[in-house]
Amino acid sequence: MKLLLLLFILMQGVTNEEFDCKMFYEKTLVPMSIKGGLIKKEKTDDYYLLYVKNEKDSGKEAVIRLLKNKTGKMIYLFAIDNSMIVKAEGEAVVRVISPVKDGYNVQVFPDLCE
Repeated sequence: MKLLLLLFILMQGVTNEEFDCKMFYEKTLVPMSIKGGLIKKEKTDDYYLLYVKNEKDSGKEAVIRLLKNKTGKMIYLFAIDNSMIVKAEGEAVVRVISPVKDGYNVQVFPDLCE
């Protein structure tokens, strides 16, 4: 019985973390519409930050805050100088188009809470 209770508590913790992640992106990322070149990126204690020159907002700088989880790290590492970042309003999907020697490498990140 104690084992079941412990398992239930652990499962609640995982569920709450995922819920918090989804709520974070619902509030901060979903309303944004971004298309532009990566200006710079940085790490803080809590987030990976991508600074983008947003063509959809007259070239103003937009900041994408990514949680420090597996997907956030993958995006942070994949985005390099001269990468294009695309994020449509109403969705929590980030697309990164990075230049390579003979073209571009495109990655779509649909699950930011992984």
